[in-house]
Amino acid sequence: MATTSCDVAIVGAGLGGCFLAMLLRRRGQNVVVIEQGPSIPSAGADFLKPPGLRVLARHGLADLVGRHGLRRDHIRYYHDGDPIQDCRFPDGGFVIRPYRELVELIYTCCAMEGVEFWFGAEIGDIAVGGGGVEELTLADGRRLRAGVVVGADGTRSLVRQALGIEQVTLPYERLIMRVATVPLTESVARLNRLYFSSDGWLAYFYPLGAEQARVFVGLPPESDEEVFQDGIPTLVDELKKFVSESSDVFDSLQSAAWQRIKVSAMRVAAYHRGNAALLGSAAFACHPMTGMGMSYTLRDAEILADVICSAGGDPALLDQLMHERYEPRGNEHRMLIDYGDALAATFHDRDAYLAAFREDLHTRGEAAEPALQLI
Repeated sequence: MATTSCDVAIVGAGLGGCFLAMLLRRRGQNVVVIEQGPSIPSAGADFLKPPGLRVLARHGLADLVGRHGLRRDHIRYYHDGDPIQDCRFPDGGFVIRPYRELVELIYTCCAMEGVEFWFGAEIGDIAVGGGGVEELTLADGRRLRAGVVVGADGTRSLVRQALGIEQVTLPYERLIMRVATVPLTESVARLNRLYFSSDGWLAYFYPLGAEQARVFVGLPPESDEEVFQDGIPTLVDELKKFVSESSDVFDSLQSAAWQRIKVSAMRVAAYHRGNAALLGSAAFACHPMTGMGMSYTLRDAEILADVICSAGGDPALLDQLMHERYEPRGNEHRMLIDYGDALAATFHDRDAYLAAFREDLHTRGEAAEPALQLI
């Protein structure tokens, strides 16, 4: 079978992969996106915080994304039913929009720019040499050679495995997450509310639009097995112990379809090898309590696009720029991962959680500059 050549091959058509493809194509790169699924992925977060919205604004997408999304500017936190703080977001707040809708929007922009997508394209082999990835071979025999290869293919990234880049994964074994989509109720339409309990439970209620809401429940493993075997009435009884201002949601939980979500933190030893780089959850994963994973991925894609285009097809310059401009992103990711770890470890304890909570990371996605001290 014939071999196809391109400037950049991106493995994975999620948010990071599609956004990177759009940026590269706008700057004249010939891009092929490989996706093993039959269409763009549907699983992902529903939030774009101010840092991610600023990235989109720089590329003319913020208004388009926000047009059919829901804008919110604060979240109220509770512990054992009592309000403990309101977290307010700057720059007009954040946008709630279902992940698939967001990626579909950027995918449409890619298609208009002329990005080529190969769906249902399972990778059979990744040939790696001293300069990185030499060739991608698909299960159906097609071959693809690219000047740059980007692995945006998730936490089990085949690109990362082929490059031999070490990863360290830390599962949050004491917290099982479940999610369901339910009809929107008055309390959820009014305000995003995140509840914690001293018993190690959490519940988050937020709207998806005019008719639907999302409910996240986190609970200890032993409680998960007991609750979801015995049925939703048991779940509601437990929620009543610490959910104080969202009781109008309880009736809708009876018929909800609950999906279990694996939550873990993940770090890697390097973000690139030669002509190949990692993006999104192929490069890092943090606890969803931070709410910043998608915003960081958009910024990473922006930096990576600039590096690839600045290198101009020069392998040595590409490697140099990856070291200088892209690898340092690991420092930002580690800070966010550590922050997520701190939140996950303390949310059952009111005072410890409030001490761990950082408004700068939570709302702006970056550490605040230390205040100057007058001498």
